[in-house]
Amino acid sequence: MNDPDTIELLIEAKQKIPKKTIVGTPWYQVTSNLAYSDAFCYLGPFVQEREKLIEDGLADRIDPDKSDPNKNLVVLTEGCIRERLEQSDLVLILLNLAYIPDAVAKNLHFECGWSINFKALMLDY
Repeated sequence: MNDPDTIELLIEAKQKIPKKTIVGTPWYQVTSNLAYSDAFCYLGPFVQEREKLIEDGLADRIDPDKSDPNKNLVVLTEGCIRERLEQSDLVLILLNLAYIPDAVAKNLHFECGWSINFKALMLDY
């Protein structure tokens, strides 16, 4: 499967000192481009109260003890906030799936609460 010419070039390149080196960040984060960020409906953790900007169609999950019945003040339940944040964070997980260890990726189940399971799996790994 390996091309002998390519292998030879790589061996030669390894033995030479480069005239120029890479400067800065040698990687690209797709979601740093606003066009892609919008296309993937991604809101990063740098956005304050981003859970209020994520619409999941389940408006009935508000905290009745803290919310105003006139809908002037709507307070989401903790579970609702976590689920909304998970929706946005899932974008990064899927874009970087190739870098997640196989042992973790095989045990991921993308359902409500997946982020808690993901963190535990990564800590165990």
